[in-house]
Amino acid sequence: MPRRLAIALTLAAGLAAGEAQAGMWLSSPDLAADGTLAAPQAWDRDGCGGKNLSPALRWGGEAPTAKSFALIVMDADVKKGFRHWMVFNIPVGVHSLPAGAGAADGKGLPQGAVQALNDFGPKGYGGPCPPAGQTHRYVFTIYALNKDTLDLSPDQPAGALESLVLSHALDKGRFIAKSPRFDTPPDKAKPPEEKPSAKPDAAKPEPKAAPTPKAEPVPKVEAVPTVKAVKEPPQ
Repeated sequence: MPRRLAIALTLAAGLAAGEAQAGMWLSSPDLAADGTLAAPQAWDRDGCGGKNLSPALRWGGEAPTAKSFALIVMDADVKKGFRHWMVFNIPVGVHSLPAGAGAADGKGLPQGAVQALNDFGPKGYGGPCPPAGQTHRYVFTIYALNKDTLDLSPDQPAGALESLVLSHALDKGRFIAKSPRFDTPPDKAKPPEEKPSAKPDAAKPEPKAAPTPKAEPVPKVEAVPTVKAVKEPPQ
């Protein structure tokens, strides 16, 4: 095998495992050996059957002048990218995030860190949910920034936040994970709501037939005697 090809394959293996050979690096203990995310990390809506649990992360090797960190997770196989997780104002003394730190309530994040809106819509982590039959690549990037805090509302459009992060970045570490679609199992799919059937009306008693009126006796009519015509004598 040519030496250049061997070096390229070694570097690629290092990136897949989430460890850079030098400089800043980012890794996750929750990745499989081949760099695949597990079902719990997948999105839990829109037909995807994950638990939307963000993977644990750790990083290091940042520039000594770094003052804070920002994290961006993108789907590389969607045109113009799709942001699954954005966190900024991570204190410079923090070098890891536990699994589940991307919950919407932000309780798993270090003090001061802020989550922005993902491209699904809500704040926090939004796990992989590629189209059926596809496997997508997800780029996890940690940025070392030259500012302690970014003065930006978490409700700002994700693109504006990403531009601000890039404008203050000193260094970055990244890894690329992949994920197929984890469909919701049929037995766990929410069945359609059944509308309650209309209760049949209680049987109403049939109305009693009106009593037949008694026929009144017809009074006897006395026969009128027939009057015979009397012929008058001629005059």
